[in-house]
Amino acid sequence: MQLAPRPAAVATDFGLFEPRALRAHRLFESDDLDEARERISRVMQPHQLRPLGASTGRPSRSHMDYVRLGELGLGTIAFFGQPTQVDVEAVEDYHLLMFCLRGHAEVRSAGRTFTASPSTGVVCAPGHSFLANLSPDCEQFVLRLDRHMVEAHLGLDGAAARFHGALDMRRPGLQAWGEQLRLIAGSPALLDTARRHPLVAVEMERLLVHLLHEGQGWGSDTHDAHLQATGIAPACVLRAERCMAERAGEALRLADIAAAAGTSTRTLLEAFKRFRGTSPMQHLQALRLERAHALLRTAQSHTHDAPSGDTSSVAAIAFDCGFTHLGRFAQAYRKRYGVSPSVTLSARR
Repeated sequence: MQLAPRPAAVATDFGLFEPRALRAHRLFESDDLDEARERISRVMQPHQLRPLGASTGRPSRSHMDYVRLGELGLGTIAFFGQPTQVDVEAVEDYHLLMFCLRGHAEVRSAGRTFTASPSTGVVCAPGHSFLANLSPDCEQFVLRLDRHMVEAHLGLDGAAARFHGALDMRRPGLQAWGEQLRLIAGSPALLDTARRHPLVAVEMERLLVHLLHEGQGWGSDTHDAHLQATGIAPACVLRAERCMAERAGEALRLADIAAAAGTSTRTLLEAFKRFRGTSPMQHLQALRLERAHALLRTAQSHTHDAPSGDTSSVAAIAFDCGFTHLGRFAQAYRKRYGVSPSVTLSARR
């Protein structure tokens, strides 16, 4: 058996996040994908694991760290060495929250496609399917929030609790949730205390659930109470997000997005600020950057003797993702990911 290395600290948009406390609770390490699937199924649920693409000749080095605190489970999962697909037919009686400590994943859930990264994640509701294509360097952070526990902490009296499917941890409202999650996963003393004392575990549950719920933009007035009960964001926001997801490669203006959403630009701006903590155009740029990043990370060179960081490939990807000015694209990309687009592309060659 080849043991998986313990990764170094991981930088995320809400700070330096190394789940040090979780590393002391290594559930397994293995180079056998079937063994990994069986061990993960014991604490999550039955699912399928499939290698993607041609084999590199190297084994997929898997590990999982996992801790259960009352009705809350948190852990890390990695399949280093080759791209891997995780296929869950229907999430059981819990909310599944996932983002990446490193690497990235393309996730399909509830009829929508999301990009999971160190700054964006996915919340999958009970009963929904979950299909994730993980990059070879992807390490997932997963939270399992039992449905009855969430409903009890939110005081819903049996009503279904819903969260937005997209988890944008750059949202200002989610900073407190991210800091609390980092503290629990990174402090051995706090984690061990919560494991030994059920009342402390309950308070950890309650705090994380409420911070996540409030951080996603749910409010307390009548309109927000209605949205909470129905589990949806304002219709204009959802229509705008769908428009941007489907037409990200086009030269969209704010007026085009508002027209597709069936509302005025002013109303759309206010709705995005209130429920997403950003503007429509900032959301569109983030979406385009994530797509460009994923394409640069997975791009295959057609000619092995092509110069490192071929700018024509960078340009093609940028234009396909809706960027029309390469200089501004490179500047925004470097600010977001810390390296130039050509460096990301060169790493694949």
